[in-house]
Amino acid sequence: MPKRYSFHDSLRALRAAYSEGDARQLHDAMAHARQTSRFLAGFLPLLERVYPVQGFLDFASRLEDCIAADGLHWGCQRFFNELALEWRIEYPPAIRDIAEHAPVLFFGNHPSLFTPFLAAASINRPDFRFFSARYVCHLLPSVGATAFPMEVPLTRSWTEWRRSGWQRVLVYRLISLIHDMPEPGDVRIRNQESIAAGADYIRHGGSAIICPGGGGKKTDRRWYAGIGSLVKQLQQSPGEHPAYLLPFREENCSNKRIYAYIQKGPLARLKNAFVYRGPICIRFGQPIAIGDVASPDTTVHQLVASLKKHYERLFV
Repeated sequence: MPKRYSFHDSLRALRAAYSEGDARQLHDAMAHARQTSRFLAGFLPLLERVYPVQGFLDFASRLEDCIAADGLHWGCQRFFNELALEWRIEYPPAIRDIAEHAPVLFFGNHPSLFTPFLAAASINRPDFRFFSARYVCHLLPSVGATAFPMEVPLTRSWTEWRRSGWQRVLVYRLISLIHDMPEPGDVRIRNQESIAAGADYIRHGGSAIICPGGGGKKTDRRWYAGIGSLVKQLQQSPGEHPAYLLPFREENCSNKRIYAYIQKGPLARLKNAFVYRGPICIRFGQPIAIGDVASPDTTVHQLVASLKKHYERLFV
């Protein structure tokens, strides 16, 4: 029989697996915790009924294996092709040259955990990078090695409930148990450093994706200032070649659809058969030259509001 540990001992083991490993290591640590902690042995099966934590970690580990073996673009394509989910790309041929060769900041909505990886599967360029929540970088080391990590608050329950319901609140609270958040002042400094590093990367010819609404429901009530700061930095100090903004929109997908896909019960099967139908789609719009976005005296917040209004008109 495995030796029994207290909940706090098991939590320390989970924190160690999270900080040192990847999604597979955390998945295995949770399975071990169910054997060694009476509390977790009772709690985790109940949790799985409402939020498929083990299923998501298994998804993440499969995605990490694909990216580690085949690179970001082909690894993401392989991951989606191996799922029993139809997906398609609406990618106008006229934008291909800019999308795959110019300095580009891709921006759009984030209704599901799939969003950045669908974009990576769509865009065939080796310099594609993410502005990603730091906890994702722990779960996917192949992404974390090249991402521009952003610290996101994990305990703003009311904000997250409005964004995507109580399941998002639950998962953020669970992540907060194992993810060490810096002090608020340090969060701001680190995020500003990531924004500056991303702007410099694009300035020198690279590409990256940012989701200014932060993820959640189909309609983002608010966009964060990061995209505005990126654009201002690229305007104030342009690179050798013109940089572009390239909008995209993910459609017919949500985290709830992914929950139903992962879970095995009769309700999930019913949802998959009758509610979540049709292919997941990612659409790309026409690129926008960053130099043409706004005048030099436009503030960051004015720039964000202008981009949001343009995006909403584009994807009515």
